[in-house]
Amino acid sequence: MLRIVNYPKPVISGWKTLNSYPSERHQLGFRGQPIEFDNDDFVIVLVGDSQVEAKACAYGWMPERRLEFYLNSKGKRVKVFSLGGPATGQDQQLLSLKEYYQKFRADLVIVWFNSANDVWNNTFPSNDDRTPKPTFWLEDGQLMGPTEMTGQPMRETPRLKLTQLWRKYRPYSRDKEWAKFLPSPYAPMTSFNGPVIEEWQKRLESSPLYLRYENFDTDKNDRALFFTPRSPRVQYGLALIRKLIQEMENTAASHGGQFAIFRAENSPSATSGKGAVQDGVYILNGKFYQVSTGQYKENLDYLTRGFSSYLVPVTVEPATVGPEDAHLNEHANDQVMKDLATAIESAIPARR
Repeated sequence: MLRIVNYPKPVISGWKTLNSYPSERHQLGFRGQPIEFDNDDFVIVLVGDSQVEAKACAYGWMPERRLEFYLNSKGKRVKVFSLGGPATGQDQQLLSLKEYYQKFRADLVIVWFNSANDVWNNTFPSNDDRTPKPTFWLEDGQLMGPTEMTGQPMRETPRLKLTQLWRKYRPYSRDKEWAKFLPSPYAPMTSFNGPVIEEWQKRLESSPLYLRYENFDTDKNDRALFFTPRSPRVQYGLALIRKLIQEMENTAASHGGQFAIFRAENSPSATSGKGAVQDGVYILNGKFYQVSTGQYKENLDYLTRGFSSYLVPVTVEPATVGPEDAHLNEHANDQVMKDLATAIESAIPARR
C-alpha cells in the first residue's frame, strides 16, 4: 500500500535556494536574475552560500546586481549571475558550477568563501544532521565522490517503504556514520587554572537557542578555525576544501574562464567588532577551549595559498541584518560589491 501511494517519498540529497518566490529564481533554480547575455558581455558567476543568495536584500539589490552596476559604471560590459544557496559548501557549489557550464559561459568565476562555516559544511554529509547533501571526501589525499548528485535520492535511502517510514520519524544520524571515517576533532581541556572568557556560556544561559546548530564535540561549529592547536579534523576539512576549490578552478579553466576566491571579513566569528572572538580560553558547558586569532589567520592563509584571492573589509555600520543574524544587510553588500568591483576591474576588458 505504501508503494502504491508512494509514501514516504525518498529523501532527496542537497538543495538550491529556499527562497519562496519562484519569480526570483533563474533557469538553474537559484535566486538571481535570468541568465541571459550577449556575445560581447563579460560574464561573471558569483558562487557561494546564503551571502550570495542575500535574502535580506531586495531582489534588485542582490550582490550580483550591485557588482554588475559598479563594474559597468567603470566602462565595462558585464553580466553577473548567482549560484548561491543557504548553508552550501564548496561541494554543492562545485556541482552547481559544473551544471552551469553545461549550458552557459563564464569568463570569471568568483567563489565567496564564508570562513565561519564553509569548513564544516564540506566536512559533514548533512547540514543539520537531518538534511542530507552531496559530499566529497579524501582518500590518500585524492578527492573522491560525491556521495550522490544534488537532487538525487540520498545514498543510504532504503528501498523498503516500511524502513523509509521508520526513518521518517526515527531518522538516523548520517553525520554519526560519517564521523567514523573522519580524523579526530578538537579535544578541549577538562580543567584550566587561569582566567577564562565566559561570553559563550553566558549567552547560552540567557538564550537557550544560542549555538543550537553547532556541535563543539565534532568540530561542526563556526568557531573551530579559532581553536588551537588545529585539530586533525579541521586539517582534513581545510585540505578537502583546497581540493574542491582546485577542482572549481580547473572547471573554470577548462571552459576558458578565470577564477578567484573572495572573502568579506564579517561574521559571528570575525576577528574584529562586536561579538568578536578574542585570544584566550573560553568555557562552555564545563569544557575549556583555547582560542587564537593567529591560528584562524594561519588556517585561512593555508586555505587560500596559491589561489587568486581578494579580501574586502566590511566598513559600514551596522553591517549585519541584526544582532543574531550575521548576514550582510543591503548597505554592507553595496559597499562590499563596490570595493570588489574596484579590486577585479583590471581583470575585465573594457567595453568593446
